[in-house]
Amino acid sequence: MATQVFVYGTLMRGERNHHWMRGAKFIGGAVTAPRFSLWSLGAYPVICPSGRTQVLGEVFRLTDAHLRRLDILEEYPRFYHRRREPTRFGPAWIYYQSNPPPQSRFLPGGNWRRRTLRPLSRNGFAGVEAVQGRQRDLC
Repeated sequence: MATQVFVYGTLMRGERNHHWMRGAKFIGGAVTAPRFSLWSLGAYPVICPSGRTQVLGEVFRLTDAHLRRLDILEEYPRFYHRRREPTRFGPAWIYYQSNPPPQSRFLPGGNWRRRTLRPLSRNGFAGVEAVQGRQRDLC
């Protein structure tokens, strides 16, 4: 049976974990209702069902077996929870956490791809891949 999932971070096209979506059908870009908040842990984002932000993401159609594989990646239900949310393409599962994780930073625009980097020195910037898990190096 097919189902839909709304992804908003590293599972989106062009992001580092998109290979987990192999075999899923891209349906289109979407935004949530303005009732969420998006948080960065540096290497990946977390969405929380509190706030007034629309979060930008993508909707994919996938099988139940594929959803079970995503549950493993997202450590559902221990780390992330999931629930169905309305999208312009119909209901889709969304992975979320009830509260922002410690040391996460709020992303006011609701767009993971528009996260900005803070200069580490006069010589350059920290990239997500270079500082995974070191939140203090990212904005």
